[in-house]
Amino acid sequence: MRKWGNYPIWFQDLREGLTLLPRRLSLMSLAVMVGLPAASSYRLERSWVEVRHDDEQAQLKQALIITDDFNKSLWQVNAKINMIISQSGDDRDPVFVQAKMAEAIRLMPDVLAALLSVDYQGRVMISSTGRFKSGTDLSGLDAFKAAVATHDMAFSAPIMVDGVQWLPVARPVQLPGGQKHIGFTMLRLAYFQKNLASEQLGPSNQLAIFELNGPEILRSPAPPPGADLWLAGRRLTQELGSGESSSAIATSPLDHITRLSVVMRAGGAPLGVLVAVPVTVLWQSWWPQALLIISGAVALLAMMLAFHFALAIEMRNRSEAEAKSERIAAQNRLLTEYSSDALIEVGFKDGFRYTSPATERMFGWTTAELVGIDPRTTVHPADLQFMNEEMDGPFPDSGRKTVRFRYLCKDGHYLWVEAAVQLTKKNGVPDGFVSVMRDISDRVEAERKLADAMSKLEHLAVTDQLTGLANRRRFDQELEREWRRAARDHSALSLLLIDADFFKLYNDTYGHQAGDDVLQTIAATTAAALHRSGDLVARWGGEEFVVLLPNTEIAGAATVAEHTRAAVEALAIKHKASPKDCVTISIGVACRHPGLDQASESLLAEADTRLYEAKRRGRNRVSIPSNEIDRVTPNSKLG
Repeated sequence: MRKWGNYPIWFQDLREGLTLLPRRLSLMSLAVMVGLPAASSYRLERSWVEVRHDDEQAQLKQALIITDDFNKSLWQVNAKINMIISQSGDDRDPVFVQAKMAEAIRLMPDVLAALLSVDYQGRVMISSTGRFKSGTDLSGLDAFKAAVATHDMAFSAPIMVDGVQWLPVARPVQLPGGQKHIGFTMLRLAYFQKNLASEQLGPSNQLAIFELNGPEILRSPAPPPGADLWLAGRRLTQELGSGESSSAIATSPLDHITRLSVVMRAGGAPLGVLVAVPVTVLWQSWWPQALLIISGAVALLAMMLAFHFALAIEMRNRSEAEAKSERIAAQNRLLTEYSSDALIEVGFKDGFRYTSPATERMFGWTTAELVGIDPRTTVHPADLQFMNEEMDGPFPDSGRKTVRFRYLCKDGHYLWVEAAVQLTKKNGVPDGFVSVMRDISDRVEAERKLADAMSKLEHLAVTDQLTGLANRRRFDQELEREWRRAARDHSALSLLLIDADFFKLYNDTYGHQAGDDVLQTIAATTAAALHRSGDLVARWGGEEFVVLLPNTEIAGAATVAEHTRAAVEALAIKHKASPKDCVTISIGVACRHPGLDQASESLLAEADTRLYEAKRRGRNRVSIPSNEIDRVTPNSKLG
């Protein structure tokens, strides 16, 4: 390796090139290199915040579902209790009230375990179960104390009765006669545990229901034996604070799993709901975005370093360095212009309600000029019926559709736009729409030019370039189409196969350019002999032409053929190598009444046979099938 001093030559070239880089470019690159990690860090943080926010919203929704389910069960139980109170009236007969309690439990056996009526000293007055007989003291239950103190619904920690957990719920009850007592509802905890477990979406998720400033009532998965439910409930109440909901990331002291916990109030009852999801779930959603951001930043830094390396090598002398640095600076400008779409809001009854500033930039109309105007006045008259049908017609389930039309600008000209229309509703009934419009004039013009180009290409694909007649491809298509139609209509289809006599000798004598002129003349003369729009003349190949005559019998075809032959002969185009001393043609005529089981090739084969017969008999003549001669008007050139 060549060296300069203690360094390779390439390193010296690089160092010299770097010293020649413009200071502004160096400072700008340095700023970008410094700012890029900061911007990437900010974007990483924002993406994490977005992922966390989305997950919090999902947890809040799940908490709301749990809340609704729990409150629904409480509402049903309260409704039963209220029914018992209203039906008992002034009747204080314990037997009657117990019967009503038993009926309520029978109607809700999965939810209700027992119903109790307790006086304000905590003694059981009426009970639906023998586990709590009349006179049993329940004043020590936390639910009783809280209900007496707050005059509101209260809960106790679950109690074990005959190996089954019951959830005591107490609330003050006003009897019709004015007497007050505490109504106790013993709920079957297993029912709510089952419902709560069904809401658990992951093995490491945690769901819980707790009383505000009270014990934790339910948890899934179940807490370990001996867990302090009061401590857990107070901790969750502290997390909730005075707001409707709160969220935090914390590590559980039980399983040491870090989770995002969302706590919210339960609404109608003095309860709160906890939904906790492992942070690893958030990481799984966030990491692909983070990897993309980091990869992009690293790739951009690598590109910038590679750019500086290449630039330094190219700037080994000052004059080249100045010219190239300006060009590179121009190529790396970071200014990009974005065109904003126009946004409008329209009411079906009151017209334009709002237009964005982009509307004025695009169409020239200000908001003040458009508000209150019927939007149909800005639609091109030719597009108005289409727009009315689109807006009056059914919308997809999404309520959105895309339409294209011409929009009136303030200066009087129309602009092609593409509008994404979204219906708006008031009280469930569509009352208007919002639309985002984009200028697609260039696209429409490009589509028009493309359609024109395709039309020209299609025309060229079926046109003979020398004569301007249909080419063989077009003829084959038309032959098949007319053959099928004649078979359906039981009509005749005739065909003329035309050949220029002694054409090779003409080319050899006068040259190929003169030969092309003769072919063009024959083509024009043949086309002029046809008077029906459905007739078709095409170049078959070389000096041969073919004429397709739908719905034409042999006599009519022979007449057209003879007129064509005579017209070419009458041109008297000089041809000294021909016995006639002028250009002539020979024509073979064929006619068929096609059947659905026949092929069109038979018609071509017959015309070719007749053309060969015309040439064999001396050329410059029309040849028809011998069995058809008597049906054709006598002529010296027919036979």
